[in-house]
Amino acid sequence: MQGNPAAVTIKNLSRVFAVLTVPFTMSFPKAIFCYWITSNLFSLGYGLVLKVPGVKKALGVPEIPKQPVVTAPRPSIDLYTALKQAKTASQQSTSLPIEPTEVANQITSFSSRPSIRGLEI
Repeated sequence: MQGNPAAVTIKNLSRVFAVLTVPFTMSFPKAIFCYWITSNLFSLGYGLVLKVPGVKKALGVPEIPKQPVVTAPRPSIDLYTALKQAKTASQQSTSLPIEPTEVANQITSFSSRPSIRGLEI
């Protein structure tokens, strides 16, 4: 997450929403609020314990390799150009002449038949 401004922004936004959740959930039944607090505290403690290198080693959790820092700038994605390319690609794929199949002809001929007025034996 270091060096990625979008990830930092999302993390900070998640923290704000977590704090704002408390006032909104105070009107919920107390059992739900108590369950959420207990569950979240347990999950937080579990996550913190798993970050300890000794615990990871004891449980056999594999080490995540460090990603090399990329110094070259990534090419920016132009949304307008991408949409334009997608539109031309879809037009090229649908511009082929489509011949009706036998099944389509059978369905058309079946639906054009007059309906049976009654089933008399």
